[in-house]
Amino acid sequence: MEHHALHAQLREEAARTMEGRKGQDRLDRLERLAEEMFIGIGQLRESQAKTDEQLNRTDEQLRKTIKKLDDIGCQLGELGLVQGQVAEDLFYRNLRSVFRKEKLPLKKVQRNLKRKGEGEFDLVAVDGGRVLVVEVKNKLEKRLVDKFVEEKLPRFKELFPEYMKYQLVGAMGALVVKDDVGRYAEKAGLYVLTQTDEGGATLLNREGFKPRTFN
Repeated sequence: MEHHALHAQLREEAARTMEGRKGQDRLDRLERLAEEMFIGIGQLRESQAKTDEQLNRTDEQLRKTIKKLDDIGCQLGELGLVQGQVAEDLFYRNLRSVFRKEKLPLKKVQRNLKRKGEGEFDLVAVDGGRVLVVEVKNKLEKRLVDKFVEEKLPRFKELFPEYMKYQLVGAMGALVVKDDVGRYAEKAGLYVLTQTDEGGATLLNREGFKPRTFN
């Protein structure tokens, strides 16, 4: 009997020991998992910090790039305005002499004739019963010719009815005029002016050209 009781007690102690070992193993595994989790969280935070720093640098570079583009845009805009004024000055100064050779003596030349909020015309000159309206550009393009002929010129007498009795003729002047665009404007019935190498102005229309009358 004593032998059996001792054996049972030993078995019970062994079971408790095994259970204790299993519990310790589980505890060790949990501790390892917790440690790995904390390491992962730390690495994640470090990675996030680096990402935020990179994003901040990218944002700063983007802001600098946008500012540079804005500055360039302003400079180009100012350059365009300056070139526009130069072109307008050029043709305003030379308009009478250029058309005098065409037996079109201009008596009165006005600059920037406008109706507030309605429309503006760069140069307007009168010759007896005709009124000449000149559109000035830095570079002549076909789309600009179309817009002038189809939109601006037809509105001139509407905006300035004091010229209603005059025959309306049009011209376009530009610092740069390619041959094909100049011919395109001429076919539309316009006088075409450009600058000379000497700093003056001249007509590009071929001999025998007759301007279209826009009424």
